[in-house]
Amino acid sequence: MRRRSHALRRPAGVALCLGLVVLPAGPAWAERAQQEPVEVINGDLSLPAFTGTGQNNADVTGWSVGSTSANNGAGTSGGVWRYSGDASGHPDRQVAVMLRENGTAYAFTQRLRGVRPGARVTVTFDDSPGVSIYCTARTVEQGQTYTVQGEGGAPQEELTEPDPDKEFNTLGSGVWRTGRTYTFTADAYEPLLTFASTVPVKPYGAAAGTGTNGGYCGPMVAGIKAVQVPPPLDKTIRGNELPPSVAFRGNDKRTVADAVAECNKAAAQCAFTPEGDYSFAYYEPARQAGENYVNCTRATLNRDRPLKYSARTISDLPTAAGLPPANATAAPSNMNGQFTGGTGTTPAWSPTAERTVKEIISPGEVSWIETQTGRQRTEGWFRSSPTPADPNQDWRLYTVVDYPSPQLADRFYQRTGPLTPGEQARCRSNRPSAETPVDAGAPAEGADRG
Repeated sequence: MRRRSHALRRPAGVALCLGLVVLPAGPAWAERAQQEPVEVINGDLSLPAFTGTGQNNADVTGWSVGSTSANNGAGTSGGVWRYSGDASGHPDRQVAVMLRENGTAYAFTQRLRGVRPGARVTVTFDDSPGVSIYCTARTVEQGQTYTVQGEGGAPQEELTEPDPDKEFNTLGSGVWRTGRTYTFTADAYEPLLTFASTVPVKPYGAAAGTGTNGGYCGPMVAGIKAVQVPPPLDKTIRGNELPPSVAFRGNDKRTVADAVAECNKAAAQCAFTPEGDYSFAYYEPARQAGENYVNCTRATLNRDRPLKYSARTISDLPTAAGLPPANATAAPSNMNGQFTGGTGTTPAWSPTAERTVKEIISPGEVSWIETQTGRQRTEGWFRSSPTPADPNQDWRLYTVVDYPSPQLADRFYQRTGPLTPGEQARCRSNRPSAETPVDAGAPAEGADRG
């Protein structure tokens, strides 16, 4: 039987003071940019579906408890309890999850898909002290504590409303605070969002229980949502400073090699989706091709100059990924096909070319060739295809591939210019010779007529 709580809420002034959170100042661009929704899988906590007013200890779809790898990614079995909209007491009849115990093995966590380092993320949620029949007045009379933390941000301490009238062995009514917020700046791809009870661990004491009462009483959260302000595109990152590839299976961080092996199993095992806002074409800095040709003569030189140049692909993926292929004759890997299918292009991964350039060099000038290769930098994700029904079995591999652009033509600069002081000195120097030690000044003797 549900007992209707007669507990008074804290006075508005007190609630306001307790609700204040000092947030670190965000980057200036975050104040100007527009927010975008973040996918929180099963943020309403309704899956798997259940009914009734008793606690439900089934693994919560898309979430992990404690370990992100054990129990097929679900973590500690029965590590949290859920209460239906009929039992939670939520004003909007939302399903709620109860954080049963204090400790890392009971932390309730999920990776936020689509969030990248530097993003400013704001999470909203509702909370209440536990309604479990095992909660006593002593466990909830001063509210219950927990933390919320996003990877890259500091933990935010929370204290629910009190419920001093809660009776043991009676389902509570909940004392809900709605619209709680937590803001952090992500420092990783798909940062972990974690809710963790900080209620003191106490053994089960039945009606005299305190703290967690043996893990049967804890704070509840519901209605978890998030938005983000993504960071701006930074085109100044050099090719040798690209962010490293990262891989996940569900909420579990995995090795890149594991993800490559998974995606390479079949041609359609994964699908590649480029991040359009962070992919772009560009020209690399100019570099000199071949030698300088210095004209020290008094005549204009006209010559054919052979020119050979090459470009390469920059990627930190294992060779097995085939991005780029191991050599020009290697058959395309499955991931290579997934990449070209997702981008709609067929890159020339390591092109080489030879051509002849006509050079005309005036007296006292030097000639040289500079090249600027057109390049494409593509960021994106390889993801399981089709998306598994269980989000904890979903593979995702983030990577950046920087390669010669299929659309942007290379630039060749044929240049001539005045000699440097060092080159001028070289042109004025005597040619190599040797002394005539005997009769150096004597008239030449008879002609050599062959």
